[in-house]
Amino acid sequence: MKKKLWRLFGIGVFLALVAAGFVYWYGFLRKEKPIERMKPDFELTADSLFSIFNANEKAATEKFGGKTLLLKSNVVSVEKDENGNVTLTLVDPMMGVTCTIDSLQVVKQKTDIDALSKGQPVTVKGRCDGMLTDVKISKCMIVK
Repeated sequence: MKKKLWRLFGIGVFLALVAAGFVYWYGFLRKEKPIERMKPDFELTADSLFSIFNANEKAATEKFGGKTLLLKSNVVSVEKDENGNVTLTLVDPMMGVTCTIDSLQVVKQKTDIDALSKGQPVTVKGRCDGMLTDVKISKCMIVK
């Protein structure tokens, strides 16, 4: 009887270690797929995305939140911060769509970003993070 109990205890410990390893890998070591390799879930204009969020923020967040979007619009402004990130404002500078390109992506697309100017058409791919005063798109890249 004791031998059987120890065997069950050993199997339980082994399964707990396997589960803990999976949780550790999934939570800490797994890397997110680069935006370049992600297929967009939705393709739309920045104007229509902002209109959808403005009409019903909760439903729009459920539909677009965490999804990869391909947005087409004209550039309203381009801002660079001290960390090397670039923020593109689309639609309206006060309330619209902001796309943040992180510093690693900025290095990869330096010539494309430097060529951007106000009023120029642009296509951006990124992940929708929801709406605060404007719709936030992160992990962005410029699509040619």
